[in-house]
Amino acid sequence: MAKRSWSDANEGMEFMTVGPLSPLLCPLRNMLTGHGKPQLITAGNGEQSFPQISRKIKAYNEAVLQDIENLHNTLKEVSKKVGLPEPAALQCSALQKSAESPSQPTRSVHGVSGNGYRLGVSVQDNHGPSCDNSPKISPEDENLPHVPIHSLYALTKLRALRSPDAPEGHSSPARDDFISRGALQLEDAERLFRLYRDRLDAFMYGVGCKYQQLEELRRKSPILTAATLTVAALHDPQSNSLYGICSSEFRTLTERSMFDRRVNRDYLRAMCVASYWLSDVSWMLSGYAIRRAAECNLHNSYTRAIEEKSEEAADGARLWYILNICDQHLATLYGRPAIVQEDSSMQQWESFLKSPVSTEEDKRLASQVALLGIIGSIRELFGPDKGQPTPRAYVHQITHFSKQLDHWIKHWSETLPEQYQHIGRFPRKGALLHFHFAKLHLYSHIFRGLSGDSPIPHHFLDCAASAISVATSTIDFIITDPDVAAGVVGMPSYLHCMTAFACMFLIKVAVKYGGDLVEPQRVWGLTTDLVRHFRSLPAGRWHLANLMAPGLERMVATLKPGQSGEPGHHHSHVQTVNTGDRLNTNGVIDAQLSGSNTDGTLMGPEGEFFFDYDMSFGLSPVFQFDMSSLNTNTQTMTGQDFTQVDYQTTRPVT
Repeated sequence: MAKRSWSDANEGMEFMTVGPLSPLLCPLRNMLTGHGKPQLITAGNGEQSFPQISRKIKAYNEAVLQDIENLHNTLKEVSKKVGLPEPAALQCSALQKSAESPSQPTRSVHGVSGNGYRLGVSVQDNHGPSCDNSPKISPEDENLPHVPIHSLYALTKLRALRSPDAPEGHSSPARDDFISRGALQLEDAERLFRLYRDRLDAFMYGVGCKYQQLEELRRKSPILTAATLTVAALHDPQSNSLYGICSSEFRTLTERSMFDRRVNRDYLRAMCVASYWLSDVSWMLSGYAIRRAAECNLHNSYTRAIEEKSEEAADGARLWYILNICDQHLATLYGRPAIVQEDSSMQQWESFLKSPVSTEEDKRLASQVALLGIIGSIRELFGPDKGQPTPRAYVHQITHFSKQLDHWIKHWSETLPEQYQHIGRFPRKGALLHFHFAKLHLYSHIFRGLSGDSPIPHHFLDCAASAISVATSTIDFIITDPDVAAGVVGMPSYLHCMTAFACMFLIKVAVKYGGDLVEPQRVWGLTTDLVRHFRSLPAGRWHLANLMAPGLERMVATLKPGQSGEPGHHHSHVQTVNTGDRLNTNGVIDAQLSGSNTDGTLMGPEGEFFFDYDMSFGLSPVFQFDMSSLNTNTQTMTGQDFTQVDYQTTRPVT
């Protein structure tokens, strides 16, 4: 016999109502008695049932909560105006959100951190990791698992083991960012956004920002807003006081989102923007972004773009390419292994270019992917620097890689269009710049292990001469070519680091080997011209060009010509020698170093010696910047005034 429902068992019995809803809580008190069970009350005309009262109570509570939130927001604005700290967050709002969440409500224990912020600790935190409430499955329900983690997830349902969904088109219901809070004025934000959209984004192949209006960008992604405005402030000489505000907001949002289960496409876009331009956080964010992108299956976007001809998948493939480019750049700069190895999308970029979803900008992107394939092979051959000389047998491999680079520049010089929107002729010139730096990176390996007075082996003399030629021509190219000279404001941080590398290389070689490989006076002239050019650029105070200039000046001071017109040396650091042909009987070039005496002007901020004569050409301590130690207040650097610069038309004078 089937079990009867309550209504069947009480057929004909009317659910009694109570008086009107006034005062509000009295009917609820009257209806709940004893153990909280509904009590049947005599109904009358105009009176309301229990469900009706429940709905009205809920509506009333929501209205009260909305009024309180409005008052709280007004109080926050008033506190800002008068300089008082912001009031604490509303507890009732948090309770309402937790009640509306499908998960079980949690009770929070609040404390105060050392920074004065309130901490919310869920009592469920002690109950272990969260699990999915998925249907139980048996072994025969599914095919064999594709990867081992699927098996563990099937048994445990641990939510952290599965890839999160990445909702697209997500927008915040209420805009609450550093612009709405008044930390950054709207007109300043609009100006920075236009600078990024109309100028800077083209340097990253147009991948960084797909929005045309700041309003839409703010609504879609606060973290992408902060990232793009930070990069724009870095490049804008009028925004020295704004860079710290934007950078702090971006760092805060990044820290808060580090353990978020879900990230969307724009979040990964923000990580790309930061990894591409912000040298102080690029190493950390690049690796993190690659992990999060893989969680969102971004590495398979390349295949989907080709097979499905999907624009959305093509956008994902471009982001994955950018992340790989940043990864390879950083591996080169730091001499460390790249995170992504043997990726099919990086090896088969031709197929992506042939697909219907490919654009003209994708040619530039593919040129970088192809170049980094060669550079990756160079890194794989030489490996990390262990302080040992490069084997003589590597002469043939160096020649082979040099020919590959020659073929690369020939192909892309003919393939890339001469003119691009927003950045003019820079793409072709930028490809040539990348080519020069790749050659310098290749040839510089022959100086490994040449510590102290170790001479350059005769079988590497041609490579050494080629390295000098490439380094000098590269610096001259940056100074004299108008497109590259203007592109210094906008190019990625990788190119600035490689510029520092070229300068350090020339100065070290000039000091150690004198005029046998390069005239010190020539190096002094090139470097001082480069410093002069950097100081003339319309760039922000914290731009790498402005940060590099003082360090370059200190380094090149060792080569400053004396009154006799010959390069002078500080005290007894470098011996005065004849700069004629100094090949010894073994066909090698000897070093010109003196004893261990050093000049205090060549000491770094922590006592390290600027010239490390093992000829290791990584980034010198003088070029390693801790941005957190910089004063990003409203004080500006002394120098030229660039407040009237037009980024679209003005190029720095060379």
